[in-house]
Amino acid sequence: MSADFEFVQITDDFIAKDFEHLLNIFYTMLDSGQEEFIFYCAYSYRECSKDVFAKVLNRDGGNYMGYINHFVHPFNSYSAINVTANNFGRVTVKITKQYSEEQIEFVLAEIESITESIITDNMSIKDKIEEFHDYIIYLADYDEERADNMDDPKFKDSFTHTAYGLFKDNLALCGGFSDAMAIFLHQIGVRNYLISGVDHVWNLVEIDNKWLHIDVTWNNPLTDRGTTFILHYWFLIDTPTLMALSEEERHERTRDSHRFNKNIFLEAI
Repeated sequence: MSADFEFVQITDDFIAKDFEHLLNIFYTMLDSGQEEFIFYCAYSYRECSKDVFAKVLNRDGGNYMGYINHFVHPFNSYSAINVTANNFGRVTVKITKQYSEEQIEFVLAEIESITESIITDNMSIKDKIEEFHDYIIYLADYDEERADNMDDPKFKDSFTHTAYGLFKDNLALCGGFSDAMAIFLHQIGVRNYLISGVDHVWNLVEIDNKWLHIDVTWNNPLTDRGTTFILHYWFLIDTPTLMALSEEERHERTRDSHRFNKNIFLEAI
């Protein structure tokens, strides 16, 4: 479900005229699901190649490509990207996808099965989202071991940062919970994207023309007894409520987890 957002919009013009247009080209091509594409820099945009490498690809700390990844369907998101440019303004981009075709089939089958078992046509959108939210919390635990040892080589083949890992291993990091929710939201036709703070990601959802936050991870509290219970503090709340709850530090997590970039996630302001 392609969509225009305040930060990036779909374009049909693949000759970059300025930096904003450059971001829209990357968003459009990534959102289309292509694994390789070519675009051109306009002669008048002299900083184009520099901006591609220094800003979009984060070589000077811009991280714009990482942000763009938040706005596309999770199945079109990338795990690696390779870009080359020649002296004539031709830019070639090669994408390594986050999800393989086999993983996509597996995740879609799991979500279809869940949807058939818990969702009915007479439910409101909010009720459908809440049912799925509660289901995946009961289904999967937070992968605390990996979260505490992110650089440990033994986790190099782990997929708990994705929806595939959530459904396959019943374990997930925040990326796994938010991807699963995003995919479900796309399936039921709800506009959404991923929003991130400090080392954390969750969902931003449009319902009745309002943008609201869902943080499945923080609604799935860690317990010493190994039991699962569900919170709804972080379910379909506006930004002032999100920030107020975050300041209370209800969890043993950093206070800055929900401090998002207001220049990127403009719908949340």
